[in-house]
Amino acid sequence: MNGCFETATGLARAIRNGRIASHDVVAAHLERIARLNGPLNALVVVDRQAALKAARAADRALSKKGFEPGPLHGVPITIKEAFDVAGLCTTSSHPPLKDNVAEADASVVARLRAAGAIILGKTNVPELCMDFQTDSPLFGTTKNAWDTRRTAGGSTGGGAVAVAARFSPLELGSDIGGSVRNPAHFNGIFSLKPTEWRVPGRGHVPGIPGQTRTIRYMGVYGPLARCVDDLDLALRLISGPDGYEAEAAPVPLGPTPKLSAKGLRIAVLGSNPLVPVSADTARIIQETIRLLAKAGATVKRAEPQGLDWQKAWDDWSDLLQYEVRALQPLADRERYFGRTDASDPTTRSVARAARLDMAEFFAVLDRRDRIMRLCETFLDQYDAWLMPVMPDAAFMRQKQSRPLVIDGREHPYFFAGTSYNFLANLTGQPSVVLPCGFARSGLPIGLQLTGKRWDEAKLLGVAKVLEKLLPPCPVPPNYAD
Repeated sequence: MNGCFETATGLARAIRNGRIASHDVVAAHLERIARLNGPLNALVVVDRQAALKAARAADRALSKKGFEPGPLHGVPITIKEAFDVAGLCTTSSHPPLKDNVAEADASVVARLRAAGAIILGKTNVPELCMDFQTDSPLFGTTKNAWDTRRTAGGSTGGGAVAVAARFSPLELGSDIGGSVRNPAHFNGIFSLKPTEWRVPGRGHVPGIPGQTRTIRYMGVYGPLARCVDDLDLALRLISGPDGYEAEAAPVPLGPTPKLSAKGLRIAVLGSNPLVPVSADTARIIQETIRLLAKAGATVKRAEPQGLDWQKAWDDWSDLLQYEVRALQPLADRERYFGRTDASDPTTRSVARAARLDMAEFFAVLDRRDRIMRLCETFLDQYDAWLMPVMPDAAFMRQKQSRPLVIDGREHPYFFAGTSYNFLANLTGQPSVVLPCGFARSGLPIGLQLTGKRWDEAKLLGVAKVLEKLLPPCPVPPNYAD
């Protein structure tokens, strides 16, 4: 047993029980990374010597009388490059930050270390985490673990590939428009986007070090893994205020309930009017409905009455653009002023936000509150809402300037890539992604379960029910040994 195919919770048990040494596990993961990472470019920083030193210390600690190991004692993990890890560069793939060395760990990184985790290295991201592909001007392109011609997803693309290729059992990522969810879907793994403000973001870029923090809404921080138990454990370790951010709320998680499919009420969104899903995705949704129904769940195709998808997407995009452009010079924003009638929904959104109109900014927040209440009320009737993560499986890597093509139909790139993930960011509701099947091409397709704000415990309980009905987390064919 070298541990590379074990889950984080499985490794923690094995190390704690003396069945395997942390040093052996860490060394095996480092050997696998050295052998297989090159063509994928998932990890862009490997902290080999520090990881091996920490593993030796973890093994020594277990021999000390009275020592109580943490929940991840001796377990190797990876961290998205956008998080500060003391002594390592944090660039978020932004060239002006290429020499930025973190003086301290991000809050969430410090919490994982305190739980005993050992950091193998950092994983690739697109510039400032603003794409759902991972093409870095500093580190190059990360490729999909199932087909290197295809996108890894983003912005936690490097992390998702690391988990899928068994370079790491657990990754720490971030999400403002699908960034822990779409790469999980594209690579056949699990991920969790927590409730907004459940997890503190101090030490994540953006914001840019030394600048005013403008990313205060919709951005969240969560784990990617190969089982729901790992998501559950990681969330409990990284949650809660850290004393640095006023928005973080001390809301208790509570225990994850043990649920059965019988009696569960699951709402299903098969497709939305923004971008229809592919035939492959529609088939996986239908197969998942049958699994749940056969196991005893009540499954109904439903969505919140009165939800205007286009207006909701506009509000999400406008709020994001306000945050991104708040510190931009007037000259950079002025070129968008006359483009509110552009054909691309994203360009129209940039044009609306470019004036930084405070009255309209607060109007967007007000509309956001109404949509949140609408979706929360809808989930009073259901235990979770099952829906697509993306319209299709992983697409061929391409330029952002080209449209995304779904079953032969062209759609604006950014609009299509966020057309299903945006809503849970707008409402602040938690979502869990599970690998649910395969496209005809052999690529994995995930679906996401969304729950009520602050009720991740119940959502994880529902996710565990679905996980038991599905095959084990798949292994990309070229990384099965």
